[in-house]
Amino acid sequence: MTAIRATLPSPEAVSLRVLLVDDDEEDVVLTRGLFGEIVSFRFDVDWAPSYETADERLGSAPYDVVLLDYRLGARTGLELLRSFRKKGGTAPVIMLTGQGERELDVAAMEAGASDYLVKSRLDATLLDRSIRYSVEQGRAQRELAKRVAERTEELSRANEKLQEADQRKNVFLATLAHELRNPLSPVKSAIAILSRTDAPPDAHERARDVITRQVNHLSRLIDDLLDLGRITHGKLELRKTAVDLREALDSALETARPDIEGRGHRVDVTYRSPGPVLVEGDLVRLAQILANLLSNAARYTPPGGDVRVAISTRGGEAEVLVTDTGLGLSREDLDLVFEAFAQSPSGRGAESGGLGLGLHLARGLAVLHGGGLSAESEGRGRGSTFRLRLPLLGSGTVPVAGKPERRLPAAPRRILVVDDNRDAAESLAELLSISGHEVRTAYDGPGAILAAQAFSPDAIVLDIGLPGFDGHEAARKLRSGKETANALLIALTGWVTEDDRARSRDAGFDHHLAKPVDPDALELLLA
Repeated sequence: MTAIRATLPSPEAVSLRVLLVDDDEEDVVLTRGLFGEIVSFRFDVDWAPSYETADERLGSAPYDVVLLDYRLGARTGLELLRSFRKKGGTAPVIMLTGQGERELDVAAMEAGASDYLVKSRLDATLLDRSIRYSVEQGRAQRELAKRVAERTEELSRANEKLQEADQRKNVFLATLAHELRNPLSPVKSAIAILSRTDAPPDAHERARDVITRQVNHLSRLIDDLLDLGRITHGKLELRKTAVDLREALDSALETARPDIEGRGHRVDVTYRSPGPVLVEGDLVRLAQILANLLSNAARYTPPGGDVRVAISTRGGEAEVLVTDTGLGLSREDLDLVFEAFAQSPSGRGAESGGLGLGLHLARGLAVLHGGGLSAESEGRGRGSTFRLRLPLLGSGTVPVAGKPERRLPAAPRRILVVDDNRDAAESLAELLSISGHEVRTAYDGPGAILAAQAFSPDAIVLDIGLPGFDGHEAARKLRSGKETANALLIALTGWVTEDDRARSRDAGFDHHLAKPVDPDALELLLA
């Protein structure tokens, strides 16, 4: 049993307020006399001669300890004690009785008494010890109750946060399902058009454009989810060079063009500083920040609106302002819009869609570049301005990022495509064949080894999640085989974290590409 310890105030500091409940005046006189013999503390003793008086006083005044006689006329002290505890009374109660009966002792303790004393054996020493123990126990219990209440409140708040997180998860999953289904509808319609031999050529051309746009949209949704995980876990790596923000903006405008032109917006770009605006950063990620800001402005601005972009330098920083004439932001929305999965803040249109990740990712990428991203608005219906700040490039020899070199198509190769999804394998094989390559397909790990031994390919495009044995084991076997030891091994997979890429390198892959593959990127590797 753990001892309960508490520190009582010194006798000079405070008096203990005591309520003595007893209907026998002679016993009251004797008990009061015992208090006079106790020198440990001063006592302020109130007397309640009946059940009713005691019940009233217990409900109207706080006491440090209660001495409660068992017999109170037609009522009992046990009844009063149970009533007191039921009403929430916490003061320690010492039960007094004329007879030492074990049954009464047990009943008193079960009802919430802190001690049980027999009047015939009562003296000042015993009363002093019982009061001290009861007061210490009462204070320890109150402290415990306080801590339990505080902990309960903490758990309640934590539970509320979990419920909120669960609700946001459900909203996110519903939104994700909606956003993934949206592109599928025009894709299916476009495929139906392509299958019609009586459709005019321009209809086929428009259908191909639709499929391209919608597949790119799906890829961006998936990339946003992956980037969120990388930023959250600190695994996103920047390939920093000296970047001219004007070049990053050109790339961002090209990415956001479908959103801007689709809603008939006008775009005005102003360069307030002459010459290049150089920062040290990752060109692709800086363009991603600006594209997210432009797409956000386009989506939350009614059709036919204006989007203005201004690039300037100030005090060692580059500053990009993206201003729209859209739905605006309330004061509460200014921080909410940067939260992950934030959906339709007050005053903004839910029809704009999206996963609620663009601005969250943009701010995370800005911070990784040593800068910041903030929002400003004069209120709902009055447009918004997003301010991107980045440190200007100081002196040094950081190479300047340039536009990627245009390369000639790859020379014809012997290529093996391995994927357990037959549609994926055969469609990629057909695309490569149209480009002039000689292509074979396989659909599992063992089949890949047999096909490679018979075909001796120059390059093998290999899925990771294969039946039989996976792509990693297949790569190791291919690297050890005479016909394929020097073949170009390209992993093509939906597993694209840094750990996944490391496992691919360890297994012997030369490159690791994410599904869906960019045909130009694949041709570049084959070249």
